[in-house]
Amino acid sequence: MKLTVRRTYLGDRLCFPEVIPHRLLDVQAAYAQQLERGGVHREDAIARSQRAIPSDLPALLQADPDLTVVRRVFERAMAGAESGDLPEDCTWSSEKALLGPPVGRPSTVWGMTGNYPRTRSDAAAPPQGSEPPRNPTGFLKAAGSLAGPYDDVRYPVISQQVEPEMELAVVVGRRSRGLDVESAMDAVAGYVGFCDISARDISALDNRRMDRGKGFDTFGIFGPWFVTADEIPDPHRLRIRYWVNGELRQDGSTAEMFHTIPEQLAWLTSALTLAPGDVLSTGTPPGVSNVQPGDELRGEIDGLGVIANTVVRAK
Repeated sequence: MKLTVRRTYLGDRLCFPEVIPHRLLDVQAAYAQQLERGGVHREDAIARSQRAIPSDLPALLQADPDLTVVRRVFERAMAGAESGDLPEDCTWSSEKALLGPPVGRPSTVWGMTGNYPRTRSDAAAPPQGSEPPRNPTGFLKAAGSLAGPYDDVRYPVISQQVEPEMELAVVVGRRSRGLDVESAMDAVAGYVGFCDISARDISALDNRRMDRGKGFDTFGIFGPWFVTADEIPDPHRLRIRYWVNGELRQDGSTAEMFHTIPEQLAWLTSALTLAPGDVLSTGTPPGVSNVQPGDELRGEIDGLGVIANTVVRAK
C-alpha cells in the first residue's frame, strides 16, 4: 500500500496514489464515504473518519501502527475503482507541484553517514573502500528542511558546494528503544525515497559539524510515496539511481550497505527513543557530486517511485 500527501488550502491530506488514474484518493474522505454508504449519517461519518485516520503519517502510525483501518479503506477503494464506483468528490488532482513530503513532520529524522563505499573505478566495477567502519555514525536532520518530491531545491546564498545524495529511508511504526538486531525489522512500518542534501562548505566552516550544512530549507526531499513494509520484500536489494541534467551520477544498491537496517536501528535506539513516524535514512552509494542553480535532478529507488527537482538560487 502506498500513501502520499496532497497540499491543499485545508491542510495536508493523506491520499492513495494509483487507485484512480491521474487522481489522488483522499483517505479520510474515502472512509467517510464508505461509512455513509454503510448507513452512518454523513456528519457522523465525517467525524468518525477524522478520528480514525489522522491526516499526518506520524499521528496515524501513533494511533494505528498496523494501519488496520487504512488498509481496509484501501481494499474497499480498490474494489470500488474496479467497478467504477468511486465518487469524484473524494479525490484530488495529482499535480506534482502540490505533493508534500509523505512522512509529514516526524519528531526525529536521522541520517547515517559512511554506510556505503565511497568510490568506484567505473560503473561496472565493485565499489572501492569496502572496509566497513567499526561503528555506525550519523546526524540529526532539521525537520524544517523537509520538502516534497517535486519541490525546487533552494541553493543557499552563502554556499558554493551543494551535493544531493539519494537514499533509502526507513519509517518507524512503533515507539522503539533498545531494539535488538534479530527483531528490529518488526518496528519498520515502511520505506520512502529520500534525497539528503548538504552544503559541504558550510559544514567545513562549522568545524565539520553537519547540522547547519544539512539543515537548509528544502535540503530533505521525501517521496513521492510512503510504501508499507509488506510491499518491499527485501530492502537490502534495491537499486538506487540519481541523475543530474540527465547524466547518471549514482547507480548503486542497498546491498552495498556496511551496516544493515536492523543493525542501524539497534545502534540508534540504544541511545534514542524513536516515535511512530520517525525516519532513519540509511546512507548513500558512490557518485555524490556538486550541483548548481539551474540543474535538473532526478532520483529513483526500486519500488519507491521517482523524485524530480530543479535547483534554484535562494533569495
